Amino acid sequence: MATEPGHGVTEEPNLRAGALGETSSWMLDAIGFHHEFEALLDAPNGLVPLRDRAVAVWDSRDQLTREYLGLLSVAGPDEWSYACDDSNLVDWYRVLMAPHLTPTRSLRAPATLRRGLPALGWHATEARRLARGRELLTLAERHLASSSIERLLPRFGWGHKGWLSQEDLASAITKMRSLDRQSFRDCQDLVPVIEDAFEVFESATRKPDHVLLTLPH
Repeated sequence: MATEPGHGVTEEPNLRAGALGETSSWMLDAIGFHHEFEALLDAPNGLVPLRDRAVAVWDSRDQLTREYLGLLSVAGPDEWSYACDDSNLVDWYRVLMAPHLTPTRSLRAPATLRRGLPALGWHATEARRLARGRELLTLAERHLASSSIERLLPRFGWGHKGWLSQEDLASAITKMRSLDRQSFRDCQDLVPVIEDAFEVFESATRKPDHVLLTLPH
C-alpha cells in the first residue's frame, strides 16, 4: 500500500481478552508452557500432579485466566476427578496454557480477512491460516518429545486451530507491506481489514520468543 498499514493510527489497543471483534488473542510463552506440561506428564507418580495443576489453574481467580478458560470447551474438574488418565490430556494441555499467556490485540474481522485475502493475492489455504491459526497439535509437535505426542495424538485429532508462529507473522507483514493502492481498486472495503491485521501481527512480533494464540468467541 502507498501508506503502510498501521501508520497514522493513534488509538490505544484494548488488550483485555474478548474486548473487541470475534476472537480473543494472547501471546503464549510456548517454551515455558511445554516445559511445564512435559515435566508434569513425565512425573514418576503418574498423572495426578498434572491433573492437580490443571485443577489449580481452573480454580484461579485471576481475571485474565477466567476469561481464557471461559472460551475453552473442556470437561472440567468434576469429570477429571473420575478419570485421571490420558483421556483428559488435551483438556489439561489447553488449561495449563493459561499462566503462560499475555493478552494482545485480536483481529476484529477474521472471517472477512479469510474471504478477502485471496482477492489480494493470497492462496486460500494461507488466508485461512492467518485468520484461524494453525492446528494446535502442530504446536505440540514442535515442542514435545515424540513419546508425549504419541499420547496426545489419539485424543487431540484435528480441528483445534488457533496459533501462528513468528515466521507466519513475519511473512504476512512482508506481503502486506508489498501491497499498493492498485491492489485495492476493486475491494476498498478490505483496506481497514488489512490495516487491522497488519497492526495485530506487528504487535505480536514484539514478543519474538512467543507465539500468537487465538480463540473464537
